[in-house]
Amino acid sequence: MLWTSEEEFTAYAELFNTVQSEYRISVVYRENPARAVRNTETPPDLVIGPYLNDRATISLFQSLEKSMENQDPDPQSFYSGILRLGLFEEKQTLLPVSFTLPILIFPREFEGIESFALSLEEIRTLSNEFNAANDQSRMAFSPRWDTEGAYSILRLFGTGFGETQAGTLSWNREGLNEGIDYIRGWVEEVNGGWENETEFIEKYLYEPPYKLVDSGRILFAYSQIDDYFRIPSVHREQLDFRWISHQEEIPVGEDIIFAGIPKGAARTKSAKAFLSWFFNPETQAVLLERSQYKRMRLFGLAGGFSSLSMVNEIDLPRFFPELVGHIPPAGFLEYPGALPDNWNSLKSETILPWIKGKLSPEASDQELDRSIERWLNQQPQR
Repeated sequence: MLWTSEEEFTAYAELFNTVQSEYRISVVYRENPARAVRNTETPPDLVIGPYLNDRATISLFQSLEKSMENQDPDPQSFYSGILRLGLFEEKQTLLPVSFTLPILIFPREFEGIESFALSLEEIRTLSNEFNAANDQSRMAFSPRWDTEGAYSILRLFGTGFGETQAGTLSWNREGLNEGIDYIRGWVEEVNGGWENETEFIEKYLYEPPYKLVDSGRILFAYSQIDDYFRIPSVHREQLDFRWISHQEEIPVGEDIIFAGIPKGAARTKSAKAFLSWFFNPETQAVLLERSQYKRMRLFGLAGGFSSLSMVNEIDLPRFFPELVGHIPPAGFLEYPGALPDNWNSLKSETILPWIKGKLSPEASDQELDRSIERWLNQQPQR
């Protein structure tokens, strides 16, 4: 039995069950697989979902070290940086499945962007040029238009949110403050000040960002690569994109999907057979082909880039031609630290509102520590 929050694995398991007759995988949906495996007395055979590598959960999984030593799956097939996120006590315990990346969308007709990524300084320079060439009814870009986008940019300044060994949340305060100052400087120095940018937001930013780019109202819009491929193809034909970077780093999304076999699983052999099959590059190419044949409106593998570099470099561009020439080198990928399984709620209800307050004309003086502590005290015990 497989517990997962990722709907695509229903189709993946169905294929596995048809290509061999020795094992059978049944799929059960769990909204929060990490929490589910912590709170069960009868673990499933396999768990796939985000945040399985948090401190309270990863110790509940079996070591896969022997399988990796036997190259089943082959550790050399993975991005080394993402594979390390599944280590527990120096042993491979979880296998990364997929990840997402942040992008900037811009008009396809816009020229002068040759590289696969756009650095913050390049974005700022292009924004200055666009603003200077247009009246106040058009504005290139602001990091504060999308709070998730602002958060991705702050990560590039080394904010480093993550769990300590004790399970508490830590972050780099100096990097966070530096990033906040950088974004505030952008508003004041690139976009004509707080009053000018606020007036622009209130007048014009009422349509979906990709439509604002398409109409020429703005030059850039923040998005995630999986969300980009949810834009109707008729609109994507007019758009292009690049990865957001700073000092040759692109921030990998924090909701990395992992797979693991819990301790006490009744059918470990079946679970290992599925993992061996799934992490074969040839299998993943077939899964990509089948999802395109069924016209599933989902990007990539399990909603993101594969953790296998060969699949991204060779197979993914065959089914998503817009990726040709855009696959980022492994050395550019900056991975997040381990985070608790309630991270999405904690971030959306506490950290993002705090960032929004700091990026308002009159910056809030609220302390992030206090906001997080107050939120945690209101949550049930994990």
